[in-house]
Amino acid sequence: MKKQTLIIAAFLGITGMWSCTKEDPNGITENNSNPPGQVSNVQVTNEHGAALITYTLPADPDLLYIKAIYTLANGTRREVKASTYTNQLRVDGFSDTLKHTIQLIAVNKSEVASAAVNAEVSPLVSPIQLVFRNLQVSATAGGIRIKSLNQYKGNVVIVPLMDSASKGDYISLDNIYTSDSIIATSIRGLTPVQKKFAFFVRDRWLNTTDTLYATITPAREVLLDRTKFSSYVCDNDTKMSFNTTVDMMFTGLLNNEWPCTYTDESSGVPTTITWSLGQQPVKLTRFNLLTRREGNFYYAKGSPRRFEVYGSNEPTRDGDWSKWTKILTCEVVKPSGLPLGQENSADYAAGSAGFTFDFNEDTPPYRYLRIKCLQNWIGAYFIVIQNMNVWATE
Repeated sequence: MKKQTLIIAAFLGITGMWSCTKEDPNGITENNSNPPGQVSNVQVTNEHGAALITYTLPADPDLLYIKAIYTLANGTRREVKASTYTNQLRVDGFSDTLKHTIQLIAVNKSEVASAAVNAEVSPLVSPIQLVFRNLQVSATAGGIRIKSLNQYKGNVVIVPLMDSASKGDYISLDNIYTSDSIIATSIRGLTPVQKKFAFFVRDRWLNTTDTLYATITPAREVLLDRTKFSSYVCDNDTKMSFNTTVDMMFTGLLNNEWPCTYTDESSGVPTTITWSLGQQPVKLTRFNLLTRREGNFYYAKGSPRRFEVYGSNEPTRDGDWSKWTKILTCEVVKPSGLPLGQENSADYAAGSAGFTFDFNEDTPPYRYLRIKCLQNWIGAYFIVIQNMNVWATE
């Protein structure tokens, strides 16, 4: 009995030792306190505001990932990780072209790190600096016009400020978030009074550029009198449903009430509706289209998603398209990006405010407008419009 006890104790001891250094069939060790090897053959390709670093992975079966640690000029500490399925990682967030030291560290599955290998990067001019270099601001109807180039499509924010009381105390206007290569946008709703403005560009790492100062007097903008609007039905315009008319989008009820302009749901071609703005051509600046909410959703059913706007001064009742000039191509963007049937508070706020589009600065005056709907939010052609406001400059 005593001999058997000694054998069992010895077996258990061996088992315990084996469990502390257990390896799986791939050679990966649990609780591995040995650091992995270092990366080698490091190469750097500098990019605008970033750098691509390639390397050779250490030959360690327990390797989990490679991480890069570095600090931006604004003091922000960054850490970027790359799995063992790739031999490269991208470091970004730089706002200058100075040399920056990047620590490359290999980490195993027990989170034990290797010694660091240093890489030197010298990023090219960052997107925010390129946007700032090309930044142009000018007066436009009811506000200021902002233009720039964003050649590498960086995610940038243009921050506009206004000295509202002319005392040097600047207040924030609506930020402009964009990754478009050509930036051309307007800030509206400002009075035609000379003011001092300031503009700078930042990115998501809170890097900022210098500030551009400008004194601007916004041109006068007026909301067109909707009582002067009238439908101008062309032979090839889309028929209406539920006894509604085109006029209802500027003479009907508001606040999501019924009835409103509602075109034929069965139309198999793009919907077109036409109306007059009054007795004389006007220099258009923007318009706001408010769709009718379906249940709890603004981005649903007949709400326009992609459409075109045409202008004319000499239309004919047969709807001859040669008499019309396309002056705007529009796409409604759902802020959340959620699928059909799902909307969040940002979607609701945008939908309830209506969808506003600016006309190009060089758009000539027009008396008649025509909308051609290419797609609604369920992929059909019919449209539902609750309200339409149009602005112009005098």
